[in-house]
Amino acid sequence: MKIFSLHKTLLTGLHNRLIAGLRNGLLTALRNHKAICVIISLMLAASLLGGCAGRADSVPEEPGRLRLYYITTDIDGVMPVDSDIDLTQASDPGECLSEVASRLREAPDAVACLAPLSEANGYISYVIKDDQAIFDFDERLPALDRITSTLIRAAVTRSVTQINGLSSVSFTVLGQPLLDDNGMVVGALGADSYIDNAGLTINADERTQLTLYFTNETGDKLVKVSRMVVYSGNISMDKLVLNQLLLGPQDGENAYPVMNPETKVINVTTQDGTCYVNLDSSFLSPLYNISNDVAIYSIVNSLIELGSVNRVQFLIDSDSDALFRETVSLNTQFVRNLDIIEEQ
Repeated sequence: MKIFSLHKTLLTGLHNRLIAGLRNGLLTALRNHKAICVIISLMLAASLLGGCAGRADSVPEEPGRLRLYYITTDIDGVMPVDSDIDLTQASDPGECLSEVASRLREAPDAVACLAPLSEANGYISYVIKDDQAIFDFDERLPALDRITSTLIRAAVTRSVTQINGLSSVSFTVLGQPLLDDNGMVVGALGADSYIDNAGLTINADERTQLTLYFTNETGDKLVKVSRMVVYSGNISMDKLVLNQLLLGPQDGENAYPVMNPETKVINVTTQDGTCYVNLDSSFLSPLYNISNDVAIYSIVNSLIELGSVNRVQFLIDSDSDALFRETVSLNTQFVRNLDIIEEQ
C-alpha cells in the first residue's frame, strides 16, 4: 500500500466540509437507498481523514522538511515518507547525507515499506565528490531483478537530491561504475531523472479515458479502442492499462483479445520514461493466431499512449533474458510501432 502524507490543515478542512455536508444532506439522502450508501461512504471518509489528522506516528509535510523515499512492499513503486529533517537548518551536506543514509538503511517502524539501502540489497557505504553523492554496493545489487534495482536508485536519488549542495547521485559496485543490462554505465542521476507521481488519494474512485490496442479478426494488425474506465485512485495508470488489456474487448468494441487471460501481472512500474512490465510465463503461451508483433505491441502501444511512457521493457518471472514464443528476444526496450495499427 502506498502511503501519502497530507497536510494537517488540508485534512482538517476536508473533515469539516464532509461533516457539514453530511448534516445538510442527511434528510434528503434518507429518502433514497442509493443515497444512504453515499452517506455511509462519506462518513467513513470523514472518519479516515480525522484519524489521519491526529496520528502521532506521522510527521505532517512542512516546508523545508526532507521527504524520504522507500520501496513499496509489492515492489512496484517508491513511496514518500515525511521526516523531521529540517533542510533549512542543514548547512553541512555531509552531516545531512549521513542522517539520510542512516534512515534509508531500515524501513520506518510505522510504515509498511522496504529500505533501499538495506544490507540485503548489498549497500556498503557512500562518499561525496563535489556536488555528487556516490553510493557503493557489493555484487548483490547487479544480481537483483531490473525493477528492484531501478527502484533502489529512484528512492535514493529522490531522497538525496533534496539536500542543498548535492545535485546528483551515482552508484558503484565494489568501487566500479554500475552497468545496465547492455553493459553501459548507469550515469549520474538528478532530481529530474524520475517522475514523482504520488497523489493525494484515499481509495477514491476516478474516471479516465484510455487508448488501448487489441487485435483484428485475422490477428495481424492492432485495433485502436478508446475506453472510459472507472478505477481506484490507488492503482497506477500503467498497471490499470495492463489490467484492461487482460479484460479484453468489451461489448461494442470491434476488436479481439490479445493477452492470454491466465497471464499474471507480477508488477509494473515506470521510471525515467521506461515502463518495466513483469509478467508470469503464461504471457508466452500463444493466443489464437495472433502474430508476435501484435502480442507485443498491443502492450507497448497502449502503455505509451499514457504520455509518461516512452519505452517498454518486458520481464518474464522477473527475468529480462527471455524469448517470446521462442523467437523474439525480450531483452530490449520496445518503442511505439505505428505501422502495425489497422486503418479505421
